Amino acid sequence: MATPKVFNPFPGLRPFGAEEDYLFFGREDQTNELLQLLRTHRFIAVVGTSGSGKSSLVRAGVLPALYGGTMVGVGSQWETVVFRPGGDPLLNLARGMIDADLYDGEDSEAPLRIRATLSRSRLGLAQAVSQSDLAEETNLLIVVDQFEELFRFRDTTPEHQEMATAFVKLLLNAAVDESQPIYVAITMRSDYLGDCAQIPGLAEAVNDGEYLIPKLTRDQRRDAIEKPTAVGGGKMSPALVQQLLNDVGDDADQLPILQHALMRIWDKWEVEHDDGESIGLRHYDLVGGLQSALSLHADEVFAELRDDSLRDLTQRVFQAVTEKGEDERGIRRPTRLDQLCEIVGGDVDDVVLVLDAYRRAGRTFVMPTGETELVPETVVDISHESLMRVWERLKGWVDEESQSARIYRRLADTATLHADGRAGVYRDPDLQIASSWRETSRPTVAWADRYHPGLEASLAFLDKSWDAAHAEEEERERARQRELEQARKLAEAERKRAEVQAKAKKRLYVLLAGISAALLVAIGMYLYAEQQRTLAEANRLEAVANERRATANAKEAQLQEGLAKENAAEARRQ
Repeated sequence: MATPKVFNPFPGLRPFGAEEDYLFFGREDQTNELLQLLRTHRFIAVVGTSGSGKSSLVRAGVLPALYGGTMVGVGSQWETVVFRPGGDPLLNLARGMIDADLYDGEDSEAPLRIRATLSRSRLGLAQAVSQSDLAEETNLLIVVDQFEELFRFRDTTPEHQEMATAFVKLLLNAAVDESQPIYVAITMRSDYLGDCAQIPGLAEAVNDGEYLIPKLTRDQRRDAIEKPTAVGGGKMSPALVQQLLNDVGDDADQLPILQHALMRIWDKWEVEHDDGESIGLRHYDLVGGLQSALSLHADEVFAELRDDSLRDLTQRVFQAVTEKGEDERGIRRPTRLDQLCEIVGGDVDDVVLVLDAYRRAGRTFVMPTGETELVPETVVDISHESLMRVWERLKGWVDEESQSARIYRRLADTATLHADGRAGVYRDPDLQIASSWRETSRPTVAWADRYHPGLEASLAFLDKSWDAAHAEEEERERARQRELEQARKLAEAERKRAEVQAKAKKRLYVLLAGISAALLVAIGMYLYAEQQRTLAEANRLEAVANERRATANAKEAQLQEGLAKENAAEARRQ
């Protein structure tokens, strides 16, 4: 008995394709509801949040059902044209018709000729279909995937506004034209619903045929995990299934992240499992769990690149195919390979080397997948917006690109105003910021044209600003030198004046010393004179006292003498 083939049934970040409907589970009810809506409306809008599975539902749900003859009421024969509008929706529609074999793919002039037919009148789409190789009694479903790209490019120039309006009119007129069985399905992120009012008739058509994708129930999510595993020949442990269901929760944005984690878990199980071991929690842990599996995987690829120059090119490549809008929404920016090389300023072989590293089997970070040969006309894109939200390194790159674009736009606007005489040259801090930006970003003309034409004029303005700043700095330096010379002369003069003052002070000190000495002598003499005066006064007073005492003694002597005479007389009488 032959051993059943075991293969990884999970596509990763990219949408399921129509050929993978046998792996597409959990959306059966939603597919039936969409088919029912398509029976009654020839224009339907499949709307949902980023990561809700819009593209997969249409590609792997609706398209296989149509090919299988499900809508017998409107005919069992179907052809489909699937494309994204991008910057030139008419040309991309023409290329989509060629890819669907409605026109000769070998005719190099066919895309422009079809585009001319489409733009000729409001019925251009019906006319282009009538001129195509579409068989009689065959319905045509035109799928415009990522319809929100139309609004992003519409806001860039008046030309894109007219182009977007004309494109929508073609779709709406074709959907009501009874002469051709043309059906239209668009997939669009729900946060762009309000933008539909910008184009006449679009909001009404979307309202009539809108299908808002509901969240998968827990059982539907379980089917999306277990049933593809069984188809691939594997078996998943109930514990891992429960872990995955719990980690995903009700967040629709987690679905592509879940698909990538499942792809990684399967790859890890294939290279590391015991005989009979089912896919289990240890394989889940080895890839980093649901939250880290994608970021870790992308970092592993980054680390495997040949050298730092290639890693630097990788950063510029991913910055070129991603964008952060003014509303901070992460946006995919599909770009032709030849244009991508011009934008990043890289050699085509090196750019392809980077892209191949991120799109080979088991690595679905970049579209188209590794089976498609990359040629200059190949449109390169990331697989899903969730890559910008989950890969930590890319989140930083997207922020850097957004900041770089803001710096350049401001520079270009100021350069234009300066050329008109309405603004001066840059000065710090703007000059320093712009100069650092030019040195680190190394912008190319193709990169700059995405944000604001006129890189050469902007850089010339920056050089002029730098020259002016340098001239001003030189003038300031000369002024500083003059000030220093003046300060030196002033200091010399001050020194000499200080010397004169020092000498004068010295003489003054000598004079003061002499005066002080003389003053001390005078004070001493004064004190001595005062002392002598006091002594003389004391002697005078003592002389006066002595005189008084002498006078008193003389009077006393006279008195005694008188008494003695009286006594002598008395004695003689006796």
